[in-house]
Amino acid sequence: MAPPASAEGCGIDAPIRLSSIIADGGAVSLPDRPLIACEFAAVLADYVRLVVAPLGQATLHAKVAAIETGPGYDCRTQDRVAGAKISAHAKGLAVDFMAITLADKRRILVDRQTGADEASYFRAIRTAACGWFTTVLGPGADAFHANNMHLDIEQHGSSVSYRICQ
Repeated sequence: MAPPASAEGCGIDAPIRLSSIIADGGAVSLPDRPLIACEFAAVLADYVRLVVAPLGQATLHAKVAAIETGPGYDCRTQDRVAGAKISAHAKGLAVDFMAITLADKRRILVDRQTGADEASYFRAIRTAACGWFTTVLGPGADAFHANNMHLDIEQHGSSVSYRICQ
């Protein structure tokens, strides 16, 4: 069911609650079960299936078991700033990656990797995300994304090809 729109501009046209993504011969769990728009779910699933999972296996030698994303839908403004534009989260078009858990029980935080292989993995999936999403923000980009990697497919400006990749 669509969430109630508690503010002007909030709401999801075709909402789904995503609990896992089939990738690499198994399921990548999304324990936060984000509520997102169907169109965003398709992009996110392809990104996890074709980028995040295979790179995890190749770089870290373990399957990606779970991704912590936060709730997805959140009726709020950008960065929770009063008077700002409505966030992509308020339309179900965004998630924030906070951590990735591997099958060997390693939990890799977006804001703190241990070792060169983990750092290389996050650089690779963050760089690749810029080809899949219209907005990619993360640690080092701004204070609001110091501990997460924000991914969304919201259209920016008058050009459908404009991207924000920080």
